[in-house]
Amino acid sequence: MNRLLLVVAIAVLGLAMASCSKEKPANMEADILTFMIAEDGHLMEVASSDNVINYYLSQYHGLDNLTAVVTLSENATITPDPASVHDFSQPVTFTVLSQDRQWNRTYTVNVINTALVHNGDFENWQGTGSGNNFYETPVGWTSANSGVRIIHGMGVPSLEFPTVKTDMAYSGNYAVSLNTRQGGQTSLVPRLIAGSIFLGTMSNVTLQTLANPLLLTKFGIPYTETSSRPDSLIGYLRYTPGPTYTDRDGNVIPGATDSCSFYAILFEGTEPLDGTNSSSSERIIAIAKYNYETPISSTSYTRIALPFVYHKEMPQNVTLQYSIIASSSAKGDLFQGAAGSQLLLDKVEIKLKQSEK
Repeated sequence: MNRLLLVVAIAVLGLAMASCSKEKPANMEADILTFMIAEDGHLMEVASSDNVINYYLSQYHGLDNLTAVVTLSENATITPDPASVHDFSQPVTFTVLSQDRQWNRTYTVNVINTALVHNGDFENWQGTGSGNNFYETPVGWTSANSGVRIIHGMGVPSLEFPTVKTDMAYSGNYAVSLNTRQGGQTSLVPRLIAGSIFLGTMSNVTLQTLANPLLLTKFGIPYTETSSRPDSLIGYLRYTPGPTYTDRDGNVIPGATDSCSFYAILFEGTEPLDGTNSSSSERIIAIAKYNYETPISSTSYTRIALPFVYHKEMPQNVTLQYSIIASSSAKGDLFQGAAGSQLLLDKVEIKLKQSEK
């Protein structure tokens, strides 16, 4: 199962984050620390590496008349005023200015009603950064590209982002391309960096996440279709494994072939899951998971339909969450895979069926 190898790079290099972050004196910080839509009431932590905030409403609400509540770095200011009424039917941009007025940071906020996989055709993308630190992410999704931006700041500016937009789509204009890159240019850079994408957020680097980097991924967004239950995960996949499969030390494993990861989870509770328990937590209700033995073409898209396997009954009147997770190397969390592996993914959706009473 993929644990999103890039989070390891974030943890190892977290203290060198190239942003207005915690290394700088307090009066130089210009960060949004937490964000909440006042009418919704769900407080979310904002990772210091993120300039895009995806806020998923826990219940359906109109988007054109909402206010926000934020906490900022000490003595920082923000414009426009989040407490004023904003139209979040389109992305809203906020700029945070440090107390000494020498540092500023711009955030793009997407407020999303949680219709299942609202951007599963990957037609809508947003960019962040500039120069060789510029990358795009499908609206509403999260990747660990921010880890590569950190690696750029550590003297490896040529490393390509592993999760990118592609026009080699099954339908429409775009799909997402997940690529396993060759890393290891310095002792701090993992030998392999797998392309990954998921529904959820990234956590901040702390002593706890430095000790266990798999805690950095926060899988889960609100599941609001409580009158129905997930029946199957659908996606169109096109996969090419890289030529040489290696272990975490770079040793070739003869006869081994890389494989991709594509799965969805439904679980209960208000807290997200993470890289340590995304397939083993007792809170998981159901999983739909790709079987690596299923053949996928390298030249055309294959439709994959994965049934949700239920481990227990879907509870009533309990907070539920779900996530979809994909990676170009299924064992990237073990530092294993093949540089050059590519997973093209398009038209992702979750089919529902009415819950049995």
